Amino acid sequence: MNRKSFKARILTSGVLVVGMLTVVTTVSSVGAASGATKKLAPYLVGVPMPMTGAEAQAGTQIYNAELMAAQQLNAHGGVLGHQIKLIEEDDACDAGTAVNAANLLVSKGVQAEVGGYCSGATLPVEPIIARAGIPYVMPAANSPQLTTGGYKNVFLIDPSGAGDGVEAAAFFKQQHISKVFIIDDQSSFGVAIANAAASAIKAKGGTVLAGGVQSIPATSNDFAAVISQIKSSGATGIYWSGYFSQAAQFATQLNAAGVIGTHGTAKFVVADGSVDATYLSGAGAAANGTYATIAALASGVGNVLGTNADKAFNVAYHKQFKSAPGPYSAFGYDAIMALAGAAKHVKSIVPARVIAGLHVLQFNGLTGKVSFDKTGNRLGAVMDLLEVVNGKYVLAKPQP
Repeated sequence: MNRKSFKARILTSGVLVVGMLTVVTTVSSVGAASGATKKLAPYLVGVPMPMTGAEAQAGTQIYNAELMAAQQLNAHGGVLGHQIKLIEEDDACDAGTAVNAANLLVSKGVQAEVGGYCSGATLPVEPIIARAGIPYVMPAANSPQLTTGGYKNVFLIDPSGAGDGVEAAAFFKQQHISKVFIIDDQSSFGVAIANAAASAIKAKGGTVLAGGVQSIPATSNDFAAVISQIKSSGATGIYWSGYFSQAAQFATQLNAAGVIGTHGTAKFVVADGSVDATYLSGAGAAANGTYATIAALASGVGNVLGTNADKAFNVAYHKQFKSAPGPYSAFGYDAIMALAGAAKHVKSIVPARVIAGLHVLQFNGLTGKVSFDKTGNRLGAVMDLLEVVNGKYVLAKPQP
């Protein structure tokens, strides 16, 4: 499938999935009769997302879901009669590339942005989008830092990653693990979650070894030095807050060193940035018996997903794209629906008014109830602890 063919295209086709009626009808009346007698200008929505690099697959999976949502809305009149036009630009999960992409989208006159996967590429974009005065709805980026800049136009569909750290601390406490080794990848996302985990572990009476959080460059694939530290420290808990490619390498090397696995003495837990099929395939058998913290809404195996609407979404996604959706695909779908729902509420696509609408938005999406606090954080987040069993993610039992 040629992803570039999606760019700068008005999305007018698509099927309405019966099982998703509860989601679509929440905003379907956005396409009111105002567009029946006069063709209105398209609603330009910028989508900054990784199209190249290690995270391109995740970017594709999120974009595809946004495409589905836009198609379904357009089939029912669009947003207040305006057909949604998605304009995607590659941010490559790189800060410099992301800044260029943001400036380009603003220059094209987008009236909203719905995107962002890597927090490190999203943080430097926030002031650009804030100056443009347009809403910025993020389906996957979720560093706690994203909502501390004082921007009134930022909204996280994926709950703040601070919850990952709290869930990890609860798991280690449950398992009577008091000595924990924490490692980040020096990314904004990884550092923020690692620090949240360290604070939560200490609050529960645990000890973060080696004098605090340790860091590994995101480009490194050699974990020998830190594994040596882990072995000598006596850690029985290890928490990795970086992304999935390195997580797979780390798990493989930890297993080979006898730290985790059948004869290992430590439990390896990763944050939600490492919950991905690439981690499972990259680590292979070494992934079995490892754990992950993630919002229940994104886990794909929790109680929130698994509804009839979610099942219908999965079927429709597979039918259209000939592949399974990713962990954050449903978040991409809900991000577009949130934008449309806010416009409906304020009866306008004027950016300032849509921002005001997002602040009071409440609707039932594929990922559960969607609403935000005053800083733009998703409300009502529930965390899951996942375990890898026979190469697949399952809910760990018992949950912490």
